[in-house]
Amino acid sequence: MLSCRQRGKHVLKTSALSRRVSARSYSNKVRVFPFVTPKEKAIAWLNCGAALTTGDRPLNTLLRFVFPSLDLDALQPVRVQPAYIPTWLVDAELEGTIWAKKQDTDDHFTKDTAQIQFAHTELPGFTYKPLSSLSFMTPTLMEATTVPWSNDLRKNGEDQVLCLPFAHTPFHLSEAMRSLSTADATVADVLRFEPSSVKETMMAAYPVLIPVYLAQYKVNTPIRGKLTETSITAYIEAGVPNGRIAGETVPLLKEILGTFNADPPDLLVAGPYKDRIHSFTNVRSLTAHNVTLQHRTLVEEHADRAITAGKPLREYSQRFFPKGGAAAGGEIDWADARIRPFEAAERHANVQWLAASADLFLLRTMLQVYERRREAGEPAVQDSEIEWVKTQIAAAEKDSEERKPAWLSAYKLQERLLEGSPAASETATSASEGQTVQQEPVQEPKP
Repeated sequence: MLSCRQRGKHVLKTSALSRRVSARSYSNKVRVFPFVTPKEKAIAWLNCGAALTTGDRPLNTLLRFVFPSLDLDALQPVRVQPAYIPTWLVDAELEGTIWAKKQDTDDHFTKDTAQIQFAHTELPGFTYKPLSSLSFMTPTLMEATTVPWSNDLRKNGEDQVLCLPFAHTPFHLSEAMRSLSTADATVADVLRFEPSSVKETMMAAYPVLIPVYLAQYKVNTPIRGKLTETSITAYIEAGVPNGRIAGETVPLLKEILGTFNADPPDLLVAGPYKDRIHSFTNVRSLTAHNVTLQHRTLVEEHADRAITAGKPLREYSQRFFPKGGAAAGGEIDWADARIRPFEAAERHANVQWLAASADLFLLRTMLQVYERRREAGEPAVQDSEIEWVKTQIAAAEKDSEERKPAWLSAYKLQERLLEGSPAASETATSASEGQTVQQEPVQEPKP
């Protein structure tokens, strides 16, 4: 999508993509962050950013920004395209066997059963780099108000919005994790999990569309000592006021930055939360006998690197959605009960259940530790302590069951029944559909 090209070579081809997907419709489970940044303001900010980073008419462009009435030869885009970035927000709970060191100086790993929970973790819904390797869900956007998808949202003012399709869902991630190698299942040499043991116990996925403006520029910038016309692309987040802007790093600037940084960035980012551009993962809790807060941070960083790299996401999408997901005829099952609308009450209920489940897992872990110590004959373990923990477990089980969202109860029932007879499967499907939002048919664009 973003591509810095010299004159005479291939440039960014968003027009063909726009024609293919601008007529796309989405399920009515999809929620949309409306455009709140006016197009004129977005272009003015993008012009300044592009002029400063490329060295093409920076003074004129800045003066034109401050004094719009001045008739100056300022940098202007050759094309501006509003677009929706498809994204999944995920709340999930996984369990499995891990091997952990409390610190990297330990000489051995300790085996244990662990529970990990993710809250509001972001997964790009498509695989067009570099946009699919960037995090758009800032804390400010997380609190913004969404609206249900409607056909009216295909237009922003007089402009047709580029409606990128959802190419995959996150529901095969646990299966993908079970097929990882030992090396890929190792986190910073202090934690590794047994891939075959990974079990998903809960997942809620919220599909959202995030608005941006893409702008294409033809700039004159030095390349190998010669002023060369180059095509670059920049974007600005349009779902919040004063969103981040980012643009491609031209070769001269990359060379300059390379003297201070061995790995200069391909994109220059400015604005609030600019340091979170590759922060996708939020581990709500990591519970096991031998883990610390450092392990939780390392897991977040490990997952963020995998998403930013791009290749793991592409391989995941190609493996489980080989026909291209929604882009090729609706391979995504939008009736899946785990696809939830991104609404405050829905999100709050799901996270509240995660909190109750984490408390229950911790108490059960405590009971196992007490019982192992008592079996080993440790005199410090009293029967009264074990009975107290059992009482707390019973209360936590009740709390967890009371907090369980209706959709999750229906989905768990469906899972149990699907393990039985075909007749039971039909009953399970009916129970699940009773808890889901009916989808709007996906309309394929005409050639």
